[in-house]
Amino acid sequence: MARPNLWRRTLSGIVPATMFLAALPAMNGGERVSGKFAMKYSQQHPLPTGEQTAPVLLASEAKGSNADTGPTEYMDGAAVTIVEIADLTQGNGPHQGYVTFAKGGETVLNRFTGRISTRLSAQKQPITTFEGSWKNISGTGRYSGVSGSGRYKGRMLSASEFAVEWEGDLKLLDNSASR
Repeated sequence: MARPNLWRRTLSGIVPATMFLAALPAMNGGERVSGKFAMKYSQQHPLPTGEQTAPVLLASEAKGSNADTGPTEYMDGAAVTIVEIADLTQGNGPHQGYVTFAKGGETVLNRFTGRISTRLSAQKQPITTFEGSWKNISGTGRYSGVSGSGRYKGRMLSASEFAVEWEGDLKLLDNSASR
C-alpha cells in the first residue's frame, strides 16, 4: 500500500537528525566542548513492516560539517558523517548510530542513542526533532585514547537536511592535544 507524502517526508527527516546527534564528543571531567553541524542525507533506506501505522526501520547516512561553539577549539570545520538506524512508528521512536569527525588526518568516532519525535504543525506539516546522548568510542592522531560523553538535540530543516547542536566533556590522554 502506498504511503502518503506526509509519511514519507516525516521518515526522510528523522534519520539525518538522529545521525547528527551521534557525532557529539565525550563528557567525563575533561575539557568542555560544544558545536553544531548542518547535515544532508546521502543515503536513506526505509524498511516498512506493514501498513502506514506500522513500525518502519530506517537506515541512513548523512554528511556535513562541524562548527565549534565552545570555549575550547574542537574539530572546527571537520567533515562529519553520521550512520544511523531508527525504529519509528508515525515518525516517533528510538534511534542510534555513529558519528565520525574527520579533520587533517585525525578522526573521532562517537556512538549515540536517543529519541525522535514528530508532530504535525497547524498546516499539517511534520515537525521532527530529536535528542539524546553520545559517548566517544575511539580516535586517531592527537585524539587517540579520547574519552568523554555529552548530549545532543536537533531538528529537521527539510526532508533531506537537519541541524544538530551538541555539548559535552572531552578527555584526552594528553590534555594539550585538544588545543
